[in-house]
Amino acid sequence: MIKNITIYICIFVFSIKYIYGQQAALVEVDKVKLDTPNQEIPIIGSLRSKKITNIMAPVEGKVDNVYVEEGDIVKKGQLLAQIDNKNYKYFLDIAISNEIKASSNYEIAKLETFNNKLDLDRMLALKNSSAFNQSKYDKLNTLNDILKSKEKVALSELNVSQNLKNIATLNLNKSNTKALYSGIIEEKYIEIGEFVSTGNKMFQLISKEQLEVVAEVPSFRTFNLSIGNNIKFSTTDGVELNGIIRAIGKKENLKTRTVKLFLDFDNKKNKLNRNLIIDENVNILIPISSNQSYLTIHKDAILKREGLSLAYVVKEKKVEIRPLRLGEAVGNRFIVLSGVKENDLAVIKGNERLRPGQSISVKLIEAIK
Repeated sequence: MIKNITIYICIFVFSIKYIYGQQAALVEVDKVKLDTPNQEIPIIGSLRSKKITNIMAPVEGKVDNVYVEEGDIVKKGQLLAQIDNKNYKYFLDIAISNEIKASSNYEIAKLETFNNKLDLDRMLALKNSSAFNQSKYDKLNTLNDILKSKEKVALSELNVSQNLKNIATLNLNKSNTKALYSGIIEEKYIEIGEFVSTGNKMFQLISKEQLEVVAEVPSFRTFNLSIGNNIKFSTTDGVELNGIIRAIGKKENLKTRTVKLFLDFDNKKNKLNRNLIIDENVNILIPISSNQSYLTIHKDAILKREGLSLAYVVKEKKVEIRPLRLGEAVGNRFIVLSGVKENDLAVIKGNERLRPGQSISVKLIEAIK
């Protein structure tokens, strides 16, 4: 009796193991689908003035006056400093006097040529009469050539004196150093009484009106970007602005594998009306694609085995394992470059214990439909 009971128990246990061994694994699935990713990644950039100018001494001499200090806001054409102003005024006065003198000499030369020409013409009129003097005629003719040459010399001297006056006028104007555009004096390098040579730095002028955003962007992130694209960015305290791509660098930084990106923007649309600071950091949102559709797979479908990305795909109520080549992460999905096709059902739950060829039972029936 006991022996028969033991046999029945063994049969029962074996039957239970057999039934459960053949039972299909319960899994959840998700479709592989075409998506148009609308994802942006943050890149740190900085604000930069489009106009940063070192104002150099245009002439040499002693600094007579300095009218601004560091931090002063100036307007275009505003007088910043004077360099040996009186000295350059004297040079201009001398140049004007030389021009007047040269102009007078030229007028005298023209009159002498004119008077000699009158005598020459009168002598020529007497050529067929007894009053004609060949010797005098020859002298007048030779003198006419000499006076014409003197007239040309006088004209050349007048042109030289006029150009010297123009140079003196330019130097006088340049001795009054003025702001090239409206902005702020960021640095001042001179003091009253100092001697400056032509080309010495005097001021650094920065425009706070014409700003741009500059960022070092990973090279591969620029492949889908084009000049004119709209790019959002914000300051660390939440000032949100819209930029337009002005330029994309054509040279890669070999150390960082990045390319420069330049954004123009309208500072007047700064809703918080906060003064933006040159070189402050901003967060730029770079789109990862340009309205292009990609196959995507749910992140929970991905299994990592020995450095490979794998996924179980449902095939006639069984599963087969597929090696994948993945692209960017897009939210809770990955762009998949190869390994699956559109509408494949990828196992996203219960896939950790599956074996290739194993029968499965799909929990999300609507996903199969």
